[in-house]
Parts: sequence; structure tokens; C-alpha cells
Amino acid sequence: MSRSYNPFDEEEDGDFKPVKWNSEEDPYESPADRRRREEADRQRSLQQEVMRRAQSAVDSSNRSVSLIYESEKVGVETAEELVRQGEALKRTEKMVDKMEQDMKTSQRHINSIKSIFSGFTNYFRAKPAETPPQNGAYDYTASSKITGCHVNKQRTRRQV
Repeated sequence: MSRSYNPFDEEEDGDFKPVKWNSEEDPYESPADRRRREEADRQRSLQQEVMRRAQSAVDSSNRSVSLIYESEKVGVETAEELVRQGEALKRTEKMVDKMEQDMKTSQRHINSIKSIFSGFTNYFRAKPAETPPQNGAYDYTASSKITGCHVNKQRTRRQV
């Protein structure tokens, strides 16, 4: 007797295996054939993995080479800029040396002009007054009006 209530159901055969409708397996394939197919599939997937990794390594190497070329280009540009700046510094040093020479020459001219005219100006100029000492201590001297008043007060007291 049938296990289901479907009148169209037939009794199952003993060697019949149910297969999913979307399964890729062949129900009539022998185990040896299946093993060879699985090994071939595994070998194909390993070859694809090897090829994928090899391509990844090649891509990485190409990126590295392009970065090396870019680094070389930046290095050359930097070296050219440093050479240009070095030449500019040398020109600046030469200009500073020339300015120092011009300043020395100008100072000699100024000193010679001073020496010529200092004799004339000293002749017409009065002697400068004495300056107080520069050590920070100032001598205080009272004016003659103050000292005169003080003396007069002492005289008046003595007289009294």
C-alpha cells in the first residue's frame, strides 16, 4: 500500500534516489566518474586561484614600478631645484660681499670728510662743558641762591 494519499503516486523503487530539481549532479553517474569530475573541478579552481594570485602579483609589481618612476621624477626635480637655489645663494653671497666692500669704502670716505671738516668745526665751536660722571652717582651741588639764603639765615641768627 502507498504511503501517500495521492492516487497517482506509485510505489518507490528501492534503487531510486530523489534528486533536487536544481542539482548539477547526475544521478546516473558512477562514483569513479564523480570522483574524477570533482578532482578536475578542484584542479581547475586551484589553477584559477593561482592565475588570480599571479595576476595580482603582476599588478602589484606594475604599481611598484610606476611609483619608482614617479619617485625618480620627483627626485630629479628636487635636485634641479636645489641646484637653482644653490646658485641663487652664491649670487646672494657675492652681492653681500660687494655691499660690505662698498660700506667699508663709504666709511673711509665719511671718516676722511669728518677729519677735514672737524678741524674747521672745532675752530668755530666752543669748548663743551664738563659732563657729570657716568658711573651713576650724581654730585648734587646747591645753587648759589640757596646757599646764599642759608648763609644769610645763619648770620641773622648769630646776630640775634
